[in-house]
Amino acid sequence: MVALGDEYFRGVNRPRNFTLASFWYRKAALAGSHLGNYRFAVCLEFGWGLKKNPRLAFEHYQKALSIESARLRMAEMLLKGIPAAGELAEVSADREKALLMLRQLCKQKYYPAFMLLARVLYENSETKKRCADEIYQLVLRSANTQHQVPEVLIFQAKLLQEGIGIKQDVVYARALLEIAARSGNSEAEFLFAQMLESGQGTPVNQKKAFEYCARSAKASFPAAQVRMGDYLLEGNFVPHDPQEAVTLFRKAAEKKYAPALRKLGWCSENGIGVKKDPGSAFEFYEQSAALGDPLGIYHAGRCLLKGIGVKADPTGAFYFFKRSAALGCREGMLSLAECYRTGLGCIADIPLSQRLKDEAEKL
Repeated sequence: MVALGDEYFRGVNRPRNFTLASFWYRKAALAGSHLGNYRFAVCLEFGWGLKKNPRLAFEHYQKALSIESARLRMAEMLLKGIPAAGELAEVSADREKALLMLRQLCKQKYYPAFMLLARVLYENSETKKRCADEIYQLVLRSANTQHQVPEVLIFQAKLLQEGIGIKQDVVYARALLEIAARSGNSEAEFLFAQMLESGQGTPVNQKKAFEYCARSAKASFPAAQVRMGDYLLEGNFVPHDPQEAVTLFRKAAEKKYAPALRKLGWCSENGIGVKKDPGSAFEFYEQSAALGDPLGIYHAGRCLLKGIGVKADPTGAFYFFKRSAALGCREGMLSLAECYRTGLGCIADIPLSQRLKDEAEKL
């Protein structure tokens, strides 16, 4: 039954049909097959051939614990938690349990778990610092078993750039990104372009940086689309074309990429490539702020302070400036300092205002 489901799923010996694939996987699962439970769980989790149901998928993963990839999927689901579905209660997020499962998989040398565990530890500020050596070793072991896999090379390069678990080495990081970029990975192409543009670990090469960025943008990588939009606004390496820049910003914004929403806000506020619309500008800044973009948060505060596209609200502006400053945004820090100096939207505090200005000047 599993084999028949696989044939339908892959389109081997018969037309591809996810509905029939999930039907045969379910039959196998009901017959007690661990592999059938795993395959059926994957279909449920991602909605292949039947209605998506992550909560029911979790139940079937639990019936396939002998399969390492089932335990990996369970760990990943536990990191976020699973909403209730029908009579099945919600499963709360349990990071510690997920980490335990991932470490057990790593001990069993299930190599896909190495990268996931490294990412989970890296994305938490506390474990990023405390487990720096472990993070790098996990990525290194994954790199040694998955030779030149772009995602592994990119992660290793980030650790080298930041000096996480190893001495900072931007030259080696650049070399790894170049290998990954040459494989056609869009994220690596963009990151390599950034290094070429800034001269980090390599001589500055603006033309080559543009070429790699263009490749990445063509593959719809959102950060590259935004940078290409900037090239179009600058008229650098391409003709000046504000309308096309806005088109690229919109494409990146559709992927919920915060800087793209902020760029759309700026274009709407100033009538660049689109009709001037302060109201839309504030909405874009607000969406960018909701996604945690420090500059987007600052611009939302600026609009509230000056009444751009929204009723002036100094207290609201102070709140946004404070959020932006907490994320290390220089503009947010300077605006917050001015609020404390004048008492606009808050209680005046001259010493604090000066400290914020001093910190901002160091950035």
